[in-house]
Amino acid sequence: MVSCKKISFDFHGVINTAPEFFSALLRELRLNKMRIYVVSGGPREYIVQYLAEHKIPYDVLWCIFDYFNAKEKVEVAADGSFHIDDTLWNAAKSEYCAREKIGLHIDDSEIYGQYFTTPYLRFNSKEKYFEIADAVLKITEGASQVAKILNVICQNCH
Repeated sequence: MVSCKKISFDFHGVINTAPEFFSALLRELRLNKMRIYVVSGGPREYIVQYLAEHKIPYDVLWCIFDYFNAKEKVEVAADGSFHIDDTLWNAAKSEYCAREKIGLHIDDSEIYGQYFTTPYLRFNSKEKYFEIADAVLKITEGASQVAKILNVICQNCH
């Protein structure tokens, strides 16, 4: 069973597009006993530092690169660049959210959304709003209002 008290957020394209807003939002969600996951490609060290600098609370940080590197699925070039098979990369967040029984994932990618069985909410990073069904929820509504709506969405994710 999925946990209505677990919510995950992508880092690149979501949290890092409006750090002050997401800091406030994640604090609000934690006040409501939500467990916050930051789910990203990586690199882990940069994300940890960024989250600390911007006082963005979270419970778990999971990075695609670290996961596949531990499984020896990363091809590293001589120049330090790396490659992970596109299908593995694109499905990784959805598989992680399913394994962890996360109730809702928020991401900016349309591609990743195709792989999710976990309820998926798209964040438009350019215009700074969440796409909810046929409506939009702008971050200008404020962290408290967005937290209330996300809590309602999570309670209906079964």
